[in-house]
Amino acid sequence: MDKFERKVKELLPKQWEEAFLNTQREIIEFSLQPDGELPLMTSKAGGVGYIPKNMAFPVNPDGRPLSLLAQINFAEMPALHPYPSHGLLAFYVDYYDDLIGADFDDYDNKDGYRVLYFESFNVESYTREEQLAMHEPFADEEQYPIVDTEVAMIPSLTKQILLTDSVEFEQTFGTGKYEFDDFDPYDEKYEELLGFGTQLGGYPSFTQTDPREYIKEGKQNDILLFQLDSCFGSGQDWEIMWGDAGIGNFFISPEDLKSKKFENAWYNWDCS
Repeated sequence: MDKFERKVKELLPKQWEEAFLNTQREIIEFSLQPDGELPLMTSKAGGVGYIPKNMAFPVNPDGRPLSLLAQINFAEMPALHPYPSHGLLAFYVDYYDDLIGADFDDYDNKDGYRVLYFESFNVESYTREEQLAMHEPFADEEQYPIVDTEVAMIPSLTKQILLTDSVEFEQTFGTGKYEFDDFDPYDEKYEELLGFGTQLGGYPSFTQTDPREYIKEGKQNDILLFQLDSCFGSGQDWEIMWGDAGIGNFFISPEDLKSKKFENAWYNWDCS
C-alpha cells in the first residue's frame, strides 16, 4: 500500500474505501514559480510562448492577438498515458474580451481561444519582441489578463481520487457529491484529496456547475485535458485569477486525446 492509499483509508469511511480507491487516476500536478523571462519552449503559465512562423498568429475576429494562458512541453513532463511524450501543448485565450474568449452558449466556438499542439520545434518561432509588438496597436484598450506575469509550471506525478463535484461523480456513484451519504464533503480533512487545482488529466474542479451536465452537444463523456486554478504567489506579488477566484478547464474526448487532435478541445471557466 502506497502513501496515497494509506491517506485515503485514513480519511474516508471504511465502507467506501474500496469504491473511492477504484477511482484513482494518475495526474501531473503543477506547482507555480515566477522565474523572470522563460525560454519560449518551456512549460509556463502566462508570458510569451512558442508559435512557429509558418502559421498565422492566433487572433480574435477583430484581429487582436490572443494571449498565452499556459503551455506544456511534454519533454519536461513525467510520462502520463495517453498524453504525448514529446511536443508542446499551448492554450491561447482572448484577454481583450471580458469573458476571456469563452462562449458559454456555444462551446465549439473557438473565436476567442485556441488549443495548439506542435510535434516539434523545427520551425523558428515568432520572437518575444515580435509577439509583444502585435499587442502594441491595442495598448490603450482594456484587457482582462488571467496570469499577470510569466510563471514556471513545475510538474510532479501524483494521484487523485474522484472527490470533485463533477459528472464523473454522479456517473460512478449514482448521485451528486453533495447528496452522498456517510461523509461530509465540506469537512476540511478531505481537502488534500479533493484535487490539485492546476493539473494535467484527472478530475476537474468547479466553483459552480460542471458544464457537461447541461451541454447537449455530445460532450458529456469528454474528460479533463488541462486545468488552471486561481492562486496567489508568495507575498502576493503575483497572481493567477479567474474573475472572483475561479478556475479554468479544457476538455477533450478520449478519442481526440489518443489521436493528439488537441484542436478539438473546448474551454470553460467559472468563478464564485
